[in-house]
Amino acid sequence: MREEVDYLEASKKYANDKYVILEPWVDRVDHLRLTIIGKEGTPYEGGKFVFEIKCGSNYPYAPPYVFCQTLIWHPNIDSSLPPTKSNICLDLINPDLVGKVDAKTGASGWTPAKTLTNIIESLKGMIHMEPPFWNPSDPLNNKAGEQALNNLKAFAKEAKKWTEKYAKR
Repeated sequence: MREEVDYLEASKKYANDKYVILEPWVDRVDHLRLTIIGKEGTPYEGGKFVFEIKCGSNYPYAPPYVFCQTLIWHPNIDSSLPPTKSNICLDLINPDLVGKVDAKTGASGWTPAKTLTNIIESLKGMIHMEPPFWNPSDPLNNKAGEQALNNLKAFAKEAKKWTEKYAKR
């Protein structure tokens, strides 16, 4: 079962990573809870951001469904979207981009060669504000993206406020 192989690989890789907690959502490795801790020096510092990852029956030929459970002020995550849709702007998990490369960004969509580790690294990069995963110029949350591009100080203040309110409970 590919889900199990990917879960074991990722569990081993992140076993000593102070920013990543990976665990089964209940007792199955095809439904996971990923918690990413915000990095020092970012407005997300110390926040615990929970992502739900579900591998479908066609995994690894299609990407898993990934949803950010924690409310967050982020250009590439839109907390207003319902759980029936992915609320994360990431080519890697976009089912419409399987096997394709985004001509604008150069980012590649999902292929069966990609793994859970690729997804975790991307989400960690988003929360830690590391390009190319932190990408306010291609936002899902337009207000946060516009603010990050035009007034980074105001963006950081708002993101920190959301982190304090929703990610540090």
